[in-house]
Amino acid sequence: MARRSTGFDSWPTPRSSSSSTPSHESPDTKPSAVHSPDFNSPSFEWLVPSFQTSIGDFTPLDHHLLQYYKANVWRGFVISGDTIVKTLHRDIVPRLSISHPFLLYAILSIAATHSNLQSPDPEVERQSLLYRQKTFKCYQSALKDITAENYEAVLVTGTFLLALVPPPVSDQDSEYLDWILALLKLSEGLRVLASLRWGQGIEKLSVYPLVRRELRTLPPPPLIVVPMEKAGVVAPIGPLGTTPVNPNPAPTYTHTQLPQQTRLFLPPPLMELLQGVLQTSCSGPVDWHGMTLLPVFHALSPIFTSLYYHHLNPDFYVRIFVFTSFLMPDFLKLVGDREPRALVLVAWWFALADLVPKGWWVGDKVTKIVGAIGRAVRMGDHELAEKAFKGAQVIVDTFEREGRDEAAKSVFEGWNGVDWEEGPKRAAEWEIKQLIDLDDFSMEKYLDVENCGS
Repeated sequence: MARRSTGFDSWPTPRSSSSSTPSHESPDTKPSAVHSPDFNSPSFEWLVPSFQTSIGDFTPLDHHLLQYYKANVWRGFVISGDTIVKTLHRDIVPRLSISHPFLLYAILSIAATHSNLQSPDPEVERQSLLYRQKTFKCYQSALKDITAENYEAVLVTGTFLLALVPPPVSDQDSEYLDWILALLKLSEGLRVLASLRWGQGIEKLSVYPLVRRELRTLPPPPLIVVPMEKAGVVAPIGPLGTTPVNPNPAPTYTHTQLPQQTRLFLPPPLMELLQGVLQTSCSGPVDWHGMTLLPVFHALSPIFTSLYYHHLNPDFYVRIFVFTSFLMPDFLKLVGDREPRALVLVAWWFALADLVPKGWWVGDKVTKIVGAIGRAVRMGDHELAEKAFKGAQVIVDTFEREGRDEAAKSVFEGWNGVDWEEGPKRAAEWEIKQLIDLDDFSMEKYLDVENCGS
């Protein structure tokens, strides 16, 4: 089964513009992919009567692109079927952008890029670049003065930045590796922004559904009998909302979902790489990077757990999307230095990200991205890393030959004690048990209240 192309599968190469070009200029002609909006439509009532926005008076093209985003482009960002998320992307976010130039420019740039993909137009392509430049300029200014009034707009813009860094159009490995690092650094910014309110009521924000790190609490990983020397480490117990195992803010959990120690759940190639990180030798060199790599294994584990228990589902897609928010600066430095094990972990993430429908941040470039990483890993001369990388390559190759579902199944092939078909059944049994435990807990509280009143 060949890989299906989508509207975001490839990106145009922006044409350079003269420094004398006006900062907010629109072409005279309308792109054929952008349909003229109905200004009598209720969807535009919030722009009437003056059409004044955070970037000044709207031009005809601005109107068309915003309408185009609301009619088409927003769907590419919705990786779950949640009605609230759809409403946020389609209606609330565009409305929020009217008061915040950085968000409005981001939406217009993304819409122009998408329109140009559907119907290439040099002027629209040039305008997309201008919008993009203005986005980053205004966004940098906003970051210097984050307030209660602009915080939500700043946060939402952070989720759009990945779409503003198009993959390379060349076949140069160095360009792909540089692009990967740029993508990860932008994600780091989103992590910092979310952390400002993560423990202070972020779940009360209207845009919180766009930055949730999980959609469902997962069962503990299945018990797997392995030799003692191959036994995996356990994920550290931390406050709710601080670890990849329980990544959402504490108020979003129930009493039955309190932090508890869980085993890392990783495919054999990654588990073997992890064992290599953990093993110490009295005669060998000290692994200075071990403690930097370990948290990334922890962040990958729930992704595999979600895929095992619920297969290709919105929770898995969300965990893929937010994985980069768990990466710390020290790890990003290793990626920039092309440390083989760090590159392997990133390669696995890209291979898994390719399983997400509407994966506009990867598209049909994933083969070249993972290929570039593989060649860099081999140059690092690290046997365990090269072996672990092959697992990511298998996922990509299976996708190319047989499609998304078979690629997901291939993750669990050769994984002793783990059966792809058993996952959903075990998840259903666990969820029933949670309901029974919750009923028992409620009854105990009721009896305690009754006893206190007697």
